[in-house]
Amino acid sequence: MKKIDLDTYKRRGMFEAFKDREIPFLATSCMVDITNLKLFVDMQRCGFFVAISYLISKTVNRVPELRQRIINGELYEFDRVDPGFTVLLEDETFSFCDSRYFEAFAEYREYASARIRAVKACPDQSVGDKNHMFFITSAPWFSFTSIVHPYTSQYGSIPIVTIGKYFEQGGALLIPIGIQAHHGVVDGIHVGKFYGQLSAMCLEPAEWLV
Repeated sequence: MKKIDLDTYKRRGMFEAFKDREIPFLATSCMVDITNLKLFVDMQRCGFFVAISYLISKTVNRVPELRQRIINGELYEFDRVDPGFTVLLEDETFSFCDSRYFEAFAEYREYASARIRAVKACPDQSVGDKNHMFFITSAPWFSFTSIVHPYTSQYGSIPIVTIGKYFEQGGALLIPIGIQAHHGVVDGIHVGKFYGQLSAMCLEPAEWLV
């Protein structure tokens, strides 16, 4: 983690304009084509959620602005951010699940799968300093065109990515992916990079999941 010098930070004006607003985040969603990804996952039996969460994690880590956090009013950038999931439990409540990002899918899959099994056996609803993370939440029961999550200023610069219910349209399989991020560090162009890179990875899953 490194502290960003605001004197040389090109987005200083935007940072100062948005960092103290009552609702400083931007939230949007986009349909992502997962036709090739779903075919590959089914063929390889590697688990859809683990596969798409890996591609999301890789994409988030490739966009520097999504690794930036506002901590005690100061701006920092992490070298790597790890994903945290929501995991549905048998009683229809959910557990948090802190995981870790690995460059290699095999390592990511093994670690994430073990963490998901662990919180199903012993749920975790704890909160605390998770600035080194970002969050992935699932809503596989419905598709959406917009979604907004609870906000707290202390951890408001942590991005939240939402995976919705996929559906078929025009011969393609589409899935809504929502993202909520702090406008003090993230602009529309950065969100566009996120969707662009994630879409490209979903079109060529074998390149990233083997």
